This record gives sequence, structure tokens and C-alpha cells, in this order.
Amino acid sequence: MKLKDLLNENVLGSLPSSKLMKMKWNPVTDKKSQVKEDKLNEEYIEVMNIPVMLGHMEKIQDLWLDWKRGPATEQKHIRPAAKELKDYLRSWFSAKIK
Repeated sequence: MKLKDLLNENVLGSLPSSKLMKMKWNPVTDKKSQVKEDKLNEEYIEVMNIPVMLGHMEKIQDLWLDWKRGPATEQKHIRPAAKELKDYLRSWFSAKIK
């Protein structure tokens, strides 16, 4: 058995540190952690007709791509426009989904 395999096996059992919540930032260095959040829990939205929701979200994406590829769109406007669209959608969802 290779050392790597032994290290991957948890020979000590469940360690207390494995039960601690992962931090998104390091308070000492004040830098964001590279730890990914747990997989999205979809137990509620799975009964909300996801195909229809995805269809509407894809329409928003299509409208964005049409604008982005449009003849009047300048490269320097893409990043601020993306931020504006995301902020608008966040605001809309915050106001409508309560």
C-alpha cells in the first residue's frame, strides 16, 4: 500500500476538525479561502418546475449574449454592464422573492 493511499484513508477515524464549519475567509490574513461551498441543496426548488425556470433563465442569458455580441457594444462596456445586470437581478429577486 502506498503512502498516498494511507494518507487518504482516515486511519484515525473521524477527526474533530472534520466537523468544524469551513471558514470563507482567514481572519489573520483577511483573504478569502479557496474552500468551495457545499453543493447546492435543491430539495425545495426541485418541485418548482425547474425546466420552466431554466427556460426563463436561458432567455435572460440569450438576451445578454445578444447585447454583448451586438454591433453597438464596446469591449469596455461589457464588464460594467454585466455588474449592472447582476445587481439589477439581485435587487429584483430580493424585492420579489420573500
